[in-house]
Amino acid sequence: MNNSTGTLVLLLGLFAGQGLLAETPDDPFLHSNGGWNQTFADQWALGTLRIYSEAAQTYRSGAAAQPIVVAVIDTGMDYLHPDFAAQRLWRNPGETRNGYDDDGNGFVDDLIGWNFVDNNNNPWDQSGHGTHISGIIAACTNNGLGISAVNGDAVIMPLKVANFIGQARSSAVAAAIYYAVDHGAQVINLSLGSELVTDLEHAAAQYAADNDVLIVVSAGNKGLSVAYSGYATLPGVLVVGASDVNGERAGFSNFGSRLAVLAPGVDVLSLRARDTDFIGLSNPPDYAEGSAFVGDDDHYYRASGTSFSAAMVSGMASRLLAERPGLSADDVQRIIVQSALDVGAEGVDQTSGYGRVDYVRALAAAPEDYINARLTGVDLTLRDEKVWISVEGVAAAARFAGAELAVRPAPGSVVVVEPDKKKKKKSKRNKNKEETPSPYDWQAFGQGIEQPVEEGELGSVDLETLSAMTAGSTSWELRLLVRDQNGEQRESRMAMALPVPPGPAPGEVGRE
Repeated sequence: MNNSTGTLVLLLGLFAGQGLLAETPDDPFLHSNGGWNQTFADQWALGTLRIYSEAAQTYRSGAAAQPIVVAVIDTGMDYLHPDFAAQRLWRNPGETRNGYDDDGNGFVDDLIGWNFVDNNNNPWDQSGHGTHISGIIAACTNNGLGISAVNGDAVIMPLKVANFIGQARSSAVAAAIYYAVDHGAQVINLSLGSELVTDLEHAAAQYAADNDVLIVVSAGNKGLSVAYSGYATLPGVLVVGASDVNGERAGFSNFGSRLAVLAPGVDVLSLRARDTDFIGLSNPPDYAEGSAFVGDDDHYYRASGTSFSAAMVSGMASRLLAERPGLSADDVQRIIVQSALDVGAEGVDQTSGYGRVDYVRALAAAPEDYINARLTGVDLTLRDEKVWISVEGVAAAARFAGAELAVRPAPGSVVVVEPDKKKKKKSKRNKNKEETPSPYDWQAFGQGIEQPVEEGELGSVDLETLSAMTAGSTSWELRLLVRDQNGEQRESRMAMALPVPPGPAPGEVGRE
């Protein structure tokens, strides 16, 4: 393995601003299918995002675009890969290779980034994960070789924080975030898993948000909620889950109130770092060594996970910033979220967030137009000798026109007795009399919402009243509907149920 920066220095050069690629790239894998005997396109993910569609070209500004720096905080990068252009690698303008800290930033000869694992200037990838992420974002595009990237004009700043098996120290992650912000990254991709978030990492993420840098994080691959743990809880981050080839949430993708959007994350094709096979490192029982390699020369790799979904969104964010340089990090995040295509349950939900990202819709969106509707949680409290159920969430819009929170029993949770058809007939005298509503009709949960709620209580009802409203149900559906003065509206739904009391253990008799 050649991990010397000497060869790299010869490859580095200055690069001027240029417009984003206008034509459809000629990279072979963008136009092929069956690369690993599958029935769908080899780079199906780019087709789903509509990155190189004709529709995307209609929104192009036509102006020259400065390359956007994307910091990839991961396992490093194979920066000598034949399908990665040298000019797409970040170059520290204040540093030369001389054994001195020329720019006084505390890092000696940090020419292209930093290795926070070994504390040196060579962020070489011994795992392959970081290279796969970097290739999705900015592999060499339209060179007649291999794959196309989401944004072939982006610049990658490789910051190695994880070793070859993907383990990283929280102090290294925090230091890498500070480094990325201080050295000009506008987007940070953080496709690492962590159950606990330290104060160091929290402060670093806040530093990025305060300095107009967008952090995109992966939701995780355990099929669990990310509402209260992991990097999804960092301030200001954009949390991305995985969608499959059918456009739905992948079963392994984590979910929860922190999940913002979905992006392609199944069988995503990208660059393979030399001498690596990161799927095999975890010894999965159904994986044969090398079976993820793609191409006659094995320079490419396919993998599934929310890590690669996050990379898709990081690349997409960098394209939006290049096309529309006046956008802030908050603007980009809002555009990506608000323009997502609704999938799964109707409206914003816990499993798919605001939906699946779409580049064309994002290009057409305006950051000042938004409707935020999000049910995030439920709280039980004892008040006035009654149990109260409070629903938490977000209800806001650019021109807020009001919102309603409604409830109904979960399907099948109560028995509805149909009225006798003979008794249902009305005389002329009472034909206008209102019928008794079905318990499965939506009913108001608390009072109407007249003022925007950025994050807080949306409504509360005592349990006795809720039970009477819904024919004694103990499980319900909640619906939040938020309206804008322009006539647009957005809804969010969430399931809610009372905890089931524990039954007797096997062999025991329950109390009467």
